Amino acid sequence: MISYLDHALIGLYLTCVIFAGILVKSPRSSSGYIFAGRKLTVPAFVMTLVSTWYGGILEVGRFAHINGISTILIFGLFYYIAALVYAYAMVPRIKSSQFETIPQAISSIFGKKSGVVVALLILFISSPAPYIKILSVFLDFLYGITPLYGALLCAAVSILYTLRGGFQAVIKTDIIQFVMMFAGFFFILLFLYSEYGGYSFLSSSLSSEMFSIPGGMSWSYIIVWGFIAMLTFIDPNFYQRTFAGMSTGDVQRGICISVVFWLVFDLMSISVALYAAAIIPEVIHSPYLDLVSVALPPIAQGLFIISMMSVVMSTIDSFLFISGCTIGKDLLPLVIRTEDKQIIPQIKIGIIVSGAISVVLATFFENALDIWYVSGSFSVSCIMIPLLCVLYRVRLRFPLICIVIPGIVTLLWFWFGNLNVDPMYPGLASSLTCFIIFRRSY
Repeated sequence: MISYLDHALIGLYLTCVIFAGILVKSPRSSSGYIFAGRKLTVPAFVMTLVSTWYGGILEVGRFAHINGISTILIFGLFYYIAALVYAYAMVPRIKSSQFETIPQAISSIFGKKSGVVVALLILFISSPAPYIKILSVFLDFLYGITPLYGALLCAAVSILYTLRGGFQAVIKTDIIQFVMMFAGFFFILLFLYSEYGGYSFLSSSLSSEMFSIPGGMSWSYIIVWGFIAMLTFIDPNFYQRTFAGMSTGDVQRGICISVVFWLVFDLMSISVALYAAAIIPEVIHSPYLDLVSVALPPIAQGLFIISMMSVVMSTIDSFLFISGCTIGKDLLPLVIRTEDKQIIPQIKIGIIVSGAISVVLATFFENALDIWYVSGSFSVSCIMIPLLCVLYRVRLRFPLICIVIPGIVTLLWFWFGNLNVDPMYPGLASSLTCFIIFRRSY
């Protein structure tokens, strides 16, 4: 059981995060509200990007608890490569194009209908539902709150400060959460090392498969996740932070520094999961949460929970905000006439709508990994090649067909196809086929 002191620490952390967000002055301009005035410095860029990309901490722990160090391939290496490719292949194009969002880029070149379809897909991949699902697990573990009420509470807390301060509020809270996520995992790893020992303890307690690559997984399954990592290229949070950065060089440096931090955090989180596998014979809640109950003393328990909650909450508010922007700035202006002064109110409505939809999705899916798998399969298949065409000035005849057909192929594969072959493969193949058939030069 968690002590009263630990509950007090958790309460103090939540209070600090909420007040840090609420006390941010509400920007008056849409550029200030959405992009923090495009004055995002490298340190702030790194802290908000690193913390935003790590929402699925319990899924990482669960996966590493089963598969060991090969987790670094699934949730690490492929994403590092994708981020570095993004930094040098896409950032210069995004900064020079001056398209503020992905749907805006698509609609400007390929028309409003294509922009609407892409905006709907962006809503799907930017939904905070997987992370609301994970945070509701924390609330159930700590206070016995049911998943539905836990999801409602999670959404409400993030909406509370995101509505007022916009992207600046997200940045302020991400800075706190960045510090706490690294401090917590570093402290817990040191504690476990001093209490149980290092590699000799882990190797004597776990099977050799846990320390081998690919471990118990097939290479075909691992390669699928390499394709899912391409979601980075159409990640609206990446795009937004790129556009908000002060210069191309700043953004590129920020991404390279972020990759180093991601590697460090991956190594720490996987190591802690290995300790959990060695210490806990049977998982009840999740490897990390059970480790809190079984192996950690008071104060350390609270610090570790705060660290994990920081990882999740930083992603919820970022995805909630970007979903609201997609509704208020991209989708609504494409279907109804909108003046500039209406953008911020529409985004705020979008944030609330996104939160409500995410609560429903969070209670519908069994686990967060399912949401990532489905959303990644559809969105990469439909958006990636058309977006690259926009940024690299390649025109397409019938662009709407090039966006819709891969989605239909992916959907049919989910329903009727051989799921030994990931639906993203036929989806991407159909997108590439459409590109070859309908491509034309400027």
